[in-house]
Amino acid sequence: MEDKVRFGIEGPNSPWDAILDITTYCDKIGLDSYWMPDHLVATGVKRWDALEAWACLSALAMRTENIMLATGVSDTYRYHPAVLVQKANTLDILSNGRAILGIGIGEAMNLVPFGIDYDKPVGRTIEALEVIKLLLEKDFVDFEGRYYKLKQAFVHPKPLQQPHYPIYVAGSSPRTMRMVGRFADGWLPANLSIEKYKEGKEVVMNSAKDNGRDPEKIDMAHFMYGVIAKDKDTAREKAMLPAKLLLLTRPRIIEAMGFEPPTHDFEMTFNLVFPRDAKAWFESAKKLSDEIVEASPIIYGTPDDFIERFEEYYRVGCRHFVMNFQVHFKALKECVDLYMDVVNYFRESY
Repeated sequence: MEDKVRFGIEGPNSPWDAILDITTYCDKIGLDSYWMPDHLVATGVKRWDALEAWACLSALAMRTENIMLATGVSDTYRYHPAVLVQKANTLDILSNGRAILGIGIGEAMNLVPFGIDYDKPVGRTIEALEVIKLLLEKDFVDFEGRYYKLKQAFVHPKPLQQPHYPIYVAGSSPRTMRMVGRFADGWLPANLSIEKYKEGKEVVMNSAKDNGRDPEKIDMAHFMYGVIAKDKDTAREKAMLPAKLLLLTRPRIIEAMGFEPPTHDFEMTFNLVFPRDAKAWFESAKKLSDEIVEASPIIYGTPDDFIERFEEYYRVGCRHFVMNFQVHFKALKECVDLYMDVVNYFRESY
């Protein structure tokens, strides 16, 4: 695995002006990747609106020059694998070879309200990835699976990147990590502790070896939530409530730290939090202990604090940091400017 460290951010679901502004700014100042949430429904106490990811990325391809453009992440319930391949191929061509296809097992918020069955998510995603790879690597595909059946199927034109654009898989369960090793060019888990990241990386690399692939060619990334500011107290103040809201939607993070979640009512991967639940979600978050946030992988602080934490992840193998800054979109540029202090440190030091 190369020592070069990459840095990206995930931007907002909406509005378009904010998405365009922050992406073109990140492109101008030299960030490596921009990740667009692929959601039908955003999450928030007041705003739940989300623009369609692939349309936005295609428009961004016309307004940027260097930054890689990624979905963070797409699922294979709303999109047939062939449709995903066509979307990503199109983005790769429009961007002159800057597409990344991010894939995950899906979330209830994008499925349940629309009557889309959410069954066998890992098994379905494994089979979808197999189909995606076949469509990218072969001219014509015959496939007989449990979920997908293809007969002389093809998607042309092929992407510009060879052999194809990188495919990143999100996930930190044993099966999803083995899926990374079998199919993916990048691993994108979210909010893992240092120890869990180290353990997960070994699972990914061992899976790659078991499948006859070179584990050193898999980009080890990490998706993280946080707030960066000029002083730590300000960052802490800004981060605490958004972090509590987030942790209530991911109670498994709380459990992994050895705490008992106060409720599972707001878990958002396999369940659904409707806008009508927002007030109760907000009130529950305010009651969550500050200690849980401080012990969590969610990061807040100054650029120096970020450097210290990132170096810990670097030492256990992370080479691509993707930040979702938990601030209003109007404050994103300020965060990115401070984030560049972290980026420049790593680029000068490693």
